[in-house]
Order: sequence, then C-alpha cells, then structure tokens
Amino acid sequence: MNNKIINCKECGKQISRNAKICPGCGAKNKKPIYKRFWFWLIVVVTLIIIGAAVGSRNNTNNNSNDNSNNKYSASKNVVTMIDMSSMAEADIDNWANEKKINIERKSEYSDTVKKGGFIRQSVSANQNIYEGDRITLVYSLGKEPTTSQKNALKKAESYSRTSHMSKQGIYNQLTSSFEGFTKEEAQYAIDNIDADFNKNALEKAKSYQKTSNMSKQGIYNQLTSSIEGFTKAEAQYAIDHLED
Repeated sequence: MNNKIINCKECGKQISRNAKICPGCGAKNKKPIYKRFWFWLIVVVTLIIIGAAVGSRNNTNNNSNDNSNNKYSASKNVVTMIDMSSMAEADIDNWANEKKINIERKSEYSDTVKKGGFIRQSVSANQNIYEGDRITLVYSLGKEPTTSQKNALKKAESYSRTSHMSKQGIYNQLTSSFEGFTKEEAQYAIDNIDADFNKNALEKAKSYQKTSNMSKQGIYNQLTSSIEGFTKAEAQYAIDHLED
C-alpha cells in the first residue's frame, strides 16, 4: 500500500501516486518528464535519425574520395614496368625520362652481389604504374667491411686530405709498422677511397716548388719516385698545372 503513496511536491502531504491533483493544496501530480514513455521514444527516434545522417555523410565522402582517386588515375598514362637488372644507368634514365617516371637510386651492402651490381627494384617488371610515380633501384656496396677495413679507409682519407699522398704512398703508410694494417685492409682502403690524386700530386708539387726551390723536372722525378709513388700521369698533371 505504501508503494502507492507519495508526498505532494508542493505541500508535502501524502497522496496516492495515481492522484491527478493533491486534495490538500490542489497542486497537479505530474510525473518527471524523463519518466514518461513518450520522452524516451523521442530520444530513440532522434538518435536513429542522427546515426543515419552521419552514415550517409561518410558514404558520400568515401564516394567522393574514390571518384577523386579514379579521376587522378584516369588522368595519368599507364606505364608498364620493365626489368632494369641488366640495364646501364644511362639507358634507365632515358627510359624514365621518356615515360615520365622518377628514379631513386640507393645502395646497401650485400654478401652475394658484387660492388656496383643490381640488387632489386621497388616495382616488379610487367606491373602497371603511372606517369609521375617514383621507383627505387638498389645497388650493391659489396660485402660489408670489417671494423679494421673501415678504420684503414678512414686513415687513408686522412692521409689524402692532410698530406696529399698518392695511392702507393698511402698503401705503404698503412702497411708500415707505424700503422700496422694488413695488406688486405690497406688494399680495401685504396680500392674504396674517394680522392683526387691528380690534385694531391699538384699540391705536393707546389710544396716542393715553394720550399725546396726545385725545377719542374726535379719535381716530376720526386713525384714519381718510390718515396712519393705518384703515377707518371699524375706527376705530369701536376707539372702542367704548376705556375711558372
């Protein structure tokens, strides 16, 4: 019985839950809006409408993106990729320029492909790409050098940069008791150094001319001696470019 009795919101007198008005004060006995059936019906219908509208907008955006991509692809000429593994770099560049394809070249160490050899291409032969696309070609640096080989190369670069030494001179210095690198390590350094030995010979020639007052013939002889170890061509380059 008590479950059907509530207090009037206006005067506090106990009244029947189902009473439409309070007998004491005449106030209306209304249910809170959130307890009414029609309120929750409106909420559910509103959520359904909002969900449908969001889904429709997403589908429209996706369709627009798909259409945009299709239009982009349609505006570009299709290019069939070729096998570049045995092509010279100049031929690759000519093909890429003709087809309007961007080429990116990278290098990495390989235990199976010799230095300068072709390793792979980012797009396989016979696959379709589009004008303006970029493909990557990877070439071999040869086997990864040991730590000692790397150190020998750094030493060789230092001797070339600071002392302007010849290949033979650097090799002799690396294998000397002072440096102590093995012949294999020194040879690796000589094979991989990036140096202008014509320029080194010229710098040596300038030094002899300035400090020792030597003739051009004397400088040539000194450059090609076992002490300096420059080739005849390198020594001649130096003599030809010395100031009179």
